Amino acid sequence: MKAKKENFLNTYHPSTYGQNSQDWALDHQNIYVNHSGDFGSNPGFYVHNSCELLFFEEGECQYRICNQVYEMGPNDILIIGATDPHSRIFTKPPSYRFGLTLIPAFIQSLPVIRDFAKIYQTHSVEEAQKLRHIDDVVFERMLQILIQLHEETEDNGEGKGDMVYALLLELTIYLKRLLNYEKKEIMGMEKTMQELKSYVDQYYAEDLSLGRLSEIFYLQPNTISKYFSKYYDKNLNQYINAVRITNAVRILQESDISITELAEEVGYSSVNTFLRQFKTFMAISPLQYKKNQEKSETTMQLSWKRIS
Repeated sequence: MKAKKENFLNTYHPSTYGQNSQDWALDHQNIYVNHSGDFGSNPGFYVHNSCELLFFEEGECQYRICNQVYEMGPNDILIIGATDPHSRIFTKPPSYRFGLTLIPAFIQSLPVIRDFAKIYQTHSVEEAQKLRHIDDVVFERMLQILIQLHEETEDNGEGKGDMVYALLLELTIYLKRLLNYEKKEIMGMEKTMQELKSYVDQYYAEDLSLGRLSEIFYLQPNTISKYFSKYYDKNLNQYINAVRITNAVRILQESDISITELAEEVGYSSVNTFLRQFKTFMAISPLQYKKNQEKSETTMQLSWKRIS
């Protein structure tokens, strides 16, 4: 089996890859698949609007997600929830991995798959252990699914079509089995909180005070606070700030904009509040983040062109 896996890896060859186009895809495309390799132990810090699944083939690395540390190696899968800040360092390069990102609203649009939406959130370190040391046969099939997904979506990343749905459903079933998840029908208050969360994702720059959300969803403010925390393991204000800062990062990557304009564009009336939240969330200031991004071109990516 080992020889077969090495042949599978060798169907790709190195080439340079545009980091800017990848950053755009992580925040805008319904579905995005990439295959990458890092040859140094360089650290990195990231946040984006999509859920990210990483499938590690070779090498060892350490990820930190929301202050939880995950040690990853060959045949491991790591799931990072949308808007969850994460950093990584490669402890045993080179590291080869496939990545799959999915926009949460896209997941919610898919029948059956949306019933397992909790799969596509960050798991506790203990829960994530279930996605380590996966059987070679199962792991290779999952990589084949990723390659097929890439081939089906590389033109526009919209993820439409029966084949895309079938492949994502198969992948979800594998993950469900590994995590021992059961299908759960979402209804009642949980469905309302899901709708509220989607509203925040879309209208993050608008008034999202409890009073305003109470009017929109016909719920008492304390009811919203109670049930949002129950279903998402974080309070509503934390989530609103996470979405706003994630989009501030996206805008910084895409354009030159003043800090005052940026704060207003993502929903903050006070620049000082924005700066405080950005530094709390990202550990650095917006200007420092922008400078770091401009210097960060140290990752070697692998192209999807097959060797003939």
